[in-house]
Amino acid sequence: MEIADLSTDRVHQVAVYLAAAEAARRTRHHVTVVEEDRRFRLEIGGHLARVFTRRTAQERPMRRGTQQDTEGARALVFVDLSGEVPAFYVTAPDVAVGEVEQDLDRWDRFDT
Repeated sequence: MEIADLSTDRVHQVAVYLAAAEAARRTRHHVTVVEEDRRFRLEIGGHLARVFTRRTAQERPMRRGTQQDTEGARALVFVDLSGEVPAFYVTAPDVAVGEVEQDLDRWDRFDT
């Protein structure tokens, strides 16, 4: 089964777990995935990190969600599943639209 064939909820779940694995690999912090109804929440070092996903290159560029989507988040993790290998973009919750893909690999944000 291809990522493109999965439901939106299932793609989000996959992205959260991929982001959790990447965070565990790149940080010394405790990483937790919390299930909330049909959605999943990622906590890194006890701080909320909201996860957003793009599964195909044809989808709009990754950018921050609404304020409601980012409320209480310490960071945003954008998981790009459009390539052969997932790419991770970690930004502050107030990142401007269009700036996400400029700051690859910033897991050190969880050290502040």
